[in-house]
Amino acid sequence: MSQNISSNIPVYNQYQYQQQPNPNFTASGTPISSGSVVENNPLLSAAASKPENPLAFLAAAGISTAALFGINNFINNSLQTQKYDNTFFKKIEKYFDKIGNNSKVKTVTNAIGNFNSKAKQKIADSEILRTLFEKPSLGGPQVQSQAAGARGHLANRALEIMKKYKEATGYTGFDSIIQKAGKDSYKYYDEIINTIKNSGADLTKVMGKRPWWGLGIVKNKSTLQEILNKDILISNYKTAGASLGKKVSGYLLRGAECLTNGIFSGKGQVLIQALMIAQSANEASKAEKGEKFSTFMASLAELMAFLATMGIQMRVVNHIAGLKNIGMSTADYNRLQAAMEAVNKAAKAGDAATYNAQKAIIKQIKNAAKTNTKWYQKPFKWLGNIISFGRIKETIKPLNNKTVGSALKKIPYGLKVGAGYVGRIALIMGVIVPVFSGIAKKISYAIFGKPTKTLEREKAKEEAEQIEQQTQQQPQQSANVQPQQTQQSAQTQQVQQPGKPGNLLDQMNKNYSNQNNNPMGAQSMSPQTAASTPVKKTPEEDAGIQRSYVPNAYLGVENPVNPASSRSAQIDEVLRRADIAEARARALGA
Repeated sequence: MSQNISSNIPVYNQYQYQQQPNPNFTASGTPISSGSVVENNPLLSAAASKPENPLAFLAAAGISTAALFGINNFINNSLQTQKYDNTFFKKIEKYFDKIGNNSKVKTVTNAIGNFNSKAKQKIADSEILRTLFEKPSLGGPQVQSQAAGARGHLANRALEIMKKYKEATGYTGFDSIIQKAGKDSYKYYDEIINTIKNSGADLTKVMGKRPWWGLGIVKNKSTLQEILNKDILISNYKTAGASLGKKVSGYLLRGAECLTNGIFSGKGQVLIQALMIAQSANEASKAEKGEKFSTFMASLAELMAFLATMGIQMRVVNHIAGLKNIGMSTADYNRLQAAMEAVNKAAKAGDAATYNAQKAIIKQIKNAAKTNTKWYQKPFKWLGNIISFGRIKETIKPLNNKTVGSALKKIPYGLKVGAGYVGRIALIMGVIVPVFSGIAKKISYAIFGKPTKTLEREKAKEEAEQIEQQTQQQPQQSANVQPQQTQQSAQTQQVQQPGKPGNLLDQMNKNYSNQNNNPMGAQSMSPQTAASTPVKKTPEEDAGIQRSYVPNAYLGVENPVNPASSRSAQIDEVLRRADIAEARARALGA
């Protein structure tokens, strides 16, 4: 039969065959996509979801807003109008100081103190740890204000109240510090507090204003006395070696800030938290009976971790990025920060002499640090350089000399700063926030219980959605098989140049001996299926043609054999082409 076929049909070349992806293959893992970042971040996931009952969601948000404002006012009122010794927090401090004098409690607190001392010694003995904790990278004003935590928030709040006090009384004694601090208020925290203490102003004078977002209902009250009282409470929990009573009173205020987000920085963030509470209530409404409260608390803890740990998130980024300062002494680190600030001021002013002098200092400090870096410290230094890429305070600005070249240099500078900013935001939202949220959720499970039935139901629902999505993708994958077949057909029609005679049959058998892993043509059925399914003989087999080779994989990877006539015709064509390959192989062998 092969004699009746034109000899112009090219010989099959086994080296031209390229196996195509199996359309029936489905990855067992979850594909990585931009959507996975949203799913892993509870805040983004909540923002992307739509409440089933929008009216109920808005009602919950409104009730939560009113409740949070009430709690804020209750806590702030005593701090605004009374000195610290007359407040509720002072009573808490005295009560727990009595408990702290107990011998058993002292044993525990002393053990904690000893542990902290040993930890500090370990840090001092390691250059990597010492750099990580003591030589952080610095970001822009907003980042550093957040990284300063409660002190940063309170410094901003203090400047706002100083301005209100001037508007209400005409007092000008705060003008100097307001102008000096500007956007970097966190750097002048101690000076701000001392200015208020020594001002002689009326510390308990209440300034009230109805902000636009309060729709005329909310009155945002404030006094200078609340700044001084909150400063004492912040110092209580931040000061090393403070008594148990001071620690408890300080952390009590810190906890109140975490729950209301209006103690240190005003009431603006209360609106954000109200939406979080409404979202948690929405999640609880969909939970199984008996698990609604635990679901609500777990969802709220997961969402609240974003606001409650915002300062810690910024500090984590700063300290990891600070690993680039490995090899620097503390003195060189401080010199570097001063030089970076000076060089950027000179760049803005167009002062070329100062600009070049400060650049030389920066280069000298960095080169010395590079020389002092040991080989095993270099990966950590590299990591710090990556995370600190493009930080405003640590990237040298181009000199502003009003030339075309100077203007063009601002383009790569802006791209560098922008890329670094986006990268750090992605790091926080994609890695750091989920870590803190996961810890907060586990703590909630430990306290309020784990909503097991609700979680199992949600997991089953997700699995069903994945199966449905995979089912919908199957027709698309099958539709892509035909173009692959056409492409492979074109490849097999390339003419093979005669070369050194070889045993083509043995090579083909070796390449395609594993029929289960490489299903092709008529061999795509498993042995079990082939044994149980009667195979119709081809016309060639009926004519007595015997083959001692594996047929050409002309059609490539395929779905299970379809007994339709069109498919049979394609297989018949493959076998006819294989006859020609058999003849050419025998001729070369001879």
